[in-house]
Amino acid sequence: MNNVKKKKKTVNRYTVVIVIMFIIFSAIVARLIYLQIFKYDDYTDRANTSSRRLVTEKAPRGKIYDSQGNLLATNKQVYTLTFTQTDDSSKSFYTTMKQVFKLLDENKDSQQDTLNLKINDKGEPYFDFNVSTDDSKRALEIRFKRDRGMNDDIKKKLFKGKQELTDDDESKIDEELVKISAKDTFYYMVKFYQMYDMLNPTAAEKKTYKNLSAQEITEMLLKKFSINDIRRYMLVKDAIKMQSFSGFKPVTIAANIKKDTASIFYQKLTGLPGVDVALEPMRYYPYGQYNLASSVIGYVASIDSSRKDRYEERGYDVSTDVIGKAGIESAFESVLKGNTGGTTIKVDSQGRKTEELFDLEPSPGEDVHLSIDKNIQYSAEKSLQERMEYVRTQVYDPQFPIARDFNTTRGAVVAIEAKTGRVLAMASNPGFDANIFSEPGKLTPELSKQFFNPDYEAYGKMIISKYNLNKTIDELFPKDANGNRQDKYDLYPKPFYNYATQGLIPPGSTFKPLTSLAALEEGVVNPKETLYGKKYFDTRPLILGSWAPADEHEYGIVDLKRALAVSCNFYYYEMGVRMYVKNGQNTQALDSIAKYAWQLGMGTDPKGNQKGSTGIEIGENFGQTYNYEYFKSQTLYYSRYELVDFLSKGAYGTGYNFVPLDIEAKDDDDDKLKETKQKIKDAVIDVLKNSTNSKISLDGFETKLSKLLSDLETNSKVFSDRIKEANNSGRKYSQKTVIIAMEQFIFDKNGAINTPAELVNASIGQGVNNFSLVQLASYISTIANGGTRYKTHLVDKITDNSGNVLKEYKPEVLGKIDIKPENLAAIKQGMQMVNNGTDEGTARIHFVGFPILTAGKTGTATYKDKEEEYGRSDYSVYVSFAPVDDPQIVVAVVMYDGYQGNMGAPVARAIYETYFRDQIKQQFPSYQPMFNYTLNPPLEDVKDDNLK
Repeated sequence: MNNVKKKKKTVNRYTVVIVIMFIIFSAIVARLIYLQIFKYDDYTDRANTSSRRLVTEKAPRGKIYDSQGNLLATNKQVYTLTFTQTDDSSKSFYTTMKQVFKLLDENKDSQQDTLNLKINDKGEPYFDFNVSTDDSKRALEIRFKRDRGMNDDIKKKLFKGKQELTDDDESKIDEELVKISAKDTFYYMVKFYQMYDMLNPTAAEKKTYKNLSAQEITEMLLKKFSINDIRRYMLVKDAIKMQSFSGFKPVTIAANIKKDTASIFYQKLTGLPGVDVALEPMRYYPYGQYNLASSVIGYVASIDSSRKDRYEERGYDVSTDVIGKAGIESAFESVLKGNTGGTTIKVDSQGRKTEELFDLEPSPGEDVHLSIDKNIQYSAEKSLQERMEYVRTQVYDPQFPIARDFNTTRGAVVAIEAKTGRVLAMASNPGFDANIFSEPGKLTPELSKQFFNPDYEAYGKMIISKYNLNKTIDELFPKDANGNRQDKYDLYPKPFYNYATQGLIPPGSTFKPLTSLAALEEGVVNPKETLYGKKYFDTRPLILGSWAPADEHEYGIVDLKRALAVSCNFYYYEMGVRMYVKNGQNTQALDSIAKYAWQLGMGTDPKGNQKGSTGIEIGENFGQTYNYEYFKSQTLYYSRYELVDFLSKGAYGTGYNFVPLDIEAKDDDDDKLKETKQKIKDAVIDVLKNSTNSKISLDGFETKLSKLLSDLETNSKVFSDRIKEANNSGRKYSQKTVIIAMEQFIFDKNGAINTPAELVNASIGQGVNNFSLVQLASYISTIANGGTRYKTHLVDKITDNSGNVLKEYKPEVLGKIDIKPENLAAIKQGMQMVNNGTDEGTARIHFVGFPILTAGKTGTATYKDKEEEYGRSDYSVYVSFAPVDDPQIVVAVVMYDGYQGNMGAPVARAIYETYFRDQIKQQFPSYQPMFNYTLNPPLEDVKDDNLK
């Protein structure tokens, strides 16, 4: 037997290495086969996608022309500097941007700055959203912070692990977002965009920086860079981030750079990865420097982030497109907007084009042709500005404490064709240069603040000092619940507020032609009847009691024509009462004037369904005339505030004094106290609401109020303490006195609602009568042309960019009113005497020597009682038409704090001199114009070759 043991064979270690290497290489080969054969198409698509870029080509907006084919808004091609993010351009971002900023600065070109987080003169961040309302600012601030992911951190803190958030949850996040200051937002963005890369850190340093707080990183950067330098880089970083929502497209570094600057960048592009130069259209307003028709045309600006979803759905590129923000630019946005084109290209690692894949031509927007005549518009704007300056600096009236330098800083003019409703000129002062918003760098922080966030405190101090007002800043510009000052008394001039279409003003005596029409058509007077125009209207005590409104003068014997010429209030007070008596002396009779006013477009019947509008294409406010339903609703609304006011003061009128009630609603009131306060107010208002024809039911009122006042004493420590203090000082608290004062308040308000006193006020254009200047022009036009009310319109036609008419706007009749020829003739003759009376006529001094017969009516309308204590004066309102025998043009003028109605008459004359200039030159060659720019308009025509 063989017992010899076999020797075990050992494994060679080289063999092991070979086996391992074989396995590794086999895996590599398998992976390569998988990637290059099985996944070839997939990765080819990915590579192509990452190297593709869409280079958008903006479509020019449609142009805006005046009625003579002059360009009011057009486009010009400008050079734009862009940056495309790629792997290579990202690696050298800060090096590249440093060179870019240096070149821009050397050539005095500005970096594009649309970031709403600004830096003030003190080096402090602040938000600037170019809106004036607090609600809009809050919404935009929230959107700004959400777009940059600031809500994510708050969500983790408040709702960690919660997947679906409710609307209440989102509201709580918004509340927290608003609390984050502009400074902390700046800190956040520095870290969010990893701006510590400005320091060119090593990998280890970068890891350390990531663990630092946003403030620590910012403070570290501030040791080497200024805050403005940091923000310059942040502008580009932020633009890339915001652009990423719309795909990988170039972002704009600088727009509208000079041609020489563009040439320099072209030469240096190879050393600036991602940077390129392109040509793009920019909105341009040829007459912008004159603010010509700015309130009509409007302006364009970038899309607010809060509205981006809405515009993305409509095909806008929210990162680069602009939209109309006001006027025609906004109202006809869908017409003016072109369709953006673009080219899909392949790019290399530096963002340079290597191949063009697809090209889509942009199509320009359609063109809008306005009824505005640029020469008439210029005369309107220029003469209005001159007249406002004249009132501010030249008018003297010893009756006013502010005898010189009225606050005549706001005004408007409207000129329309009497037989079509076409607007020939519409000016609102102050205006603005729309190029400020379309040309990068023109909207400075100073201008932005002036336009959208005015310093009411500084302005209020100036007003108080200038006019020696016995008011505090808080009284003149009170703060709202958020601590922001409000222009309660409409003192501050607002460039973006169209005073022609949005400002509602009392018409004053310009309403008297309407009262004349109503009285004549109602048959309560005839054109030849005369009466004695006294100073005090005290001849109707059975209807008006002891109330006797006054006129400035005693005019003696007047008929309708002379009453219009000299603006005799007594005559029109009498007409108001006569119509009231004729129509039944009831609440329906209080609408005696209103039923004619509604037919002339001066308000609408509250019981009807007619839409209140003049037809104007841009935003408007539509005013209402005095009528029973409207006045009652207004009285009930404001009575609540008056009730709280006098109860809080503890005094009503001259005969009722009592312990001041704790009646004003407060946040810290408990539920019982809130309920009691509300019931006291409701008890008074309900009695007024249910009163009719001067009949007041106070059954149970005293009992009800007695219980509520006792509840108030029980529930309000403030009120009970006041009662104890009064009783201890010998002034006994009397619940009865409080109730009697409330009853007197009810009788007073009910009397105002149900008696004809307000109708008498309305007959001369005072009281609650408030209308836009466009309404006034339209109503005078309806009378001038014999009774046809036309839609007021600014647009004549829409054309394509070749001049082909796509839509034409013809005169549109909104209504007709029958006017007896003899009545119409009397009204026109009276208005003619206003401008052309031989020895009287409130505007005659302004039309001496004018060769074409005109008609007019002045109106001096009070802002409010004791208006001078608030820095205000009367409105100067003036309406006119010409020629008298065949009216072609109607003009309406208003100057806020304009002193007297006739002050605006020269503005109408300037417009007439321009409108009739050819006729005047031909028929009256020796005529000397009142203005040196009317017969020979100074503005050159600006036209293009595309207009057919």
